[in-house]
Amino acid sequence: MNYLFEVAAVLFACLLVYIFFNGWFGTRTRNRSRVAFYMASYFLLHSIVALPPLDPVLRAAISFFLVLGIACALYETTLPSALYSSLIYMALAVLSEYFSLVLLNMLSFDTATLMQGGNARAILLALAKTVHFAAVVIAAAVLRKNRAALTFKQVAPLLPCLVVGIYICIVFFTLFAGHDESLSSMLVMALIGLLYINGVIVLNTQAIKSAVFENEEQRLAGQHYEMQIRYYRNVLKGREEAHALRHDLKRHITAIEALVGSKDNKQAENEYRRIRQAVDELGGFVDIENPALNAILYHSIDQANSHNISVSLDAHVPSEFTVSAVDLSVIIGNTFDNAIEECVTLAEVDTRINVTLVQQNHMLFYEITNPCMPIPHEKAGKYRGYGLGNVRRCVEKYGGSMEQGMKDGIYRVSIRLNCS
Repeated sequence: MNYLFEVAAVLFACLLVYIFFNGWFGTRTRNRSRVAFYMASYFLLHSIVALPPLDPVLRAAISFFLVLGIACALYETTLPSALYSSLIYMALAVLSEYFSLVLLNMLSFDTATLMQGGNARAILLALAKTVHFAAVVIAAAVLRKNRAALTFKQVAPLLPCLVVGIYICIVFFTLFAGHDESLSSMLVMALIGLLYINGVIVLNTQAIKSAVFENEEQRLAGQHYEMQIRYYRNVLKGREEAHALRHDLKRHITAIEALVGSKDNKQAENEYRRIRQAVDELGGFVDIENPALNAILYHSIDQANSHNISVSLDAHVPSEFTVSAVDLSVIIGNTFDNAIEECVTLAEVDTRINVTLVQQNHMLFYEITNPCMPIPHEKAGKYRGYGLGNVRRCVEKYGGSMEQGMKDGIYRVSIRLNCS
């Protein structure tokens, strides 16, 4: 078989490995040069295995360990998960080649011809790679944990292109399999072009999805930055007001004592109310140990207060933990927005949102409750919980759990995040 096509097939196999594991786990690093180094190493080792004639079982075993090695070295996975996913990848590869062999047998092409070198074997390999490509794209979309990877809905429009690629391989086999080997160069270039087109379509689609995902991450980061700015401005304002109040407090107390001494109780009471109002206004900002949570909670509580909704906050968290500020913004922001919207819908005078945020050992517990209508109603095209899909993805990112439900007119969302 033409060595040029063998090399192209190995290069295509590298693309399959990248799509499969990147969709399922995501890479350990965003350093492109490092990713390129690992993939180049895999390409060279795979080429050494693919080019010389080896027993198929031995070749499959060596390929499995190469795939396992790249999975452990480059992707965010544990050894058991890497073993499991590598077995699935190799099973898809073997089944794809067997399916291609059976398909061509059903079209009256004998196995002996297909297993020989030359045009017949080249077309069989291209067909198997195309079938494997379709299986890998579907598996990566279904099993994905990487939020930037393609979903099944985004993959579905690409599948007809891969089906056309399979059909073209069958047509090539009909045209070239029985011809003289002098046609091999033209056939090899056509097959390489077919694999290239399939790869470019999927990679460009993935690049578009990644760009959209990065823009969304930047937008969320920008929102969090604005929350921090507003929070710190409020903190500075509160400190200035506290300093001014402390400066005038002695004078106010002296005035009250004088009014009480002159038995002008009404005026003393008015002076007391002014002091009490000034002190109450100082409590407008959240002050817990974690700066990121301060900004996020202040933003949400400020939103609730603007709708005359009281908030009860019970927070006991360390100054630092591993959950990112952007993910906290998604989790707390969306659940708080839903709670505020439900309280506004009730249109009751006295509504309260209760928030609990506690970390014990390596587990962060977050719970928010609010009064709600007894019958769920539609919001933004879905039942209650608009934005909870994003919340659930963040929870899964940290290996956590999420529970939600209504009881006795109270809606509750409970979330646990692994902070280890």
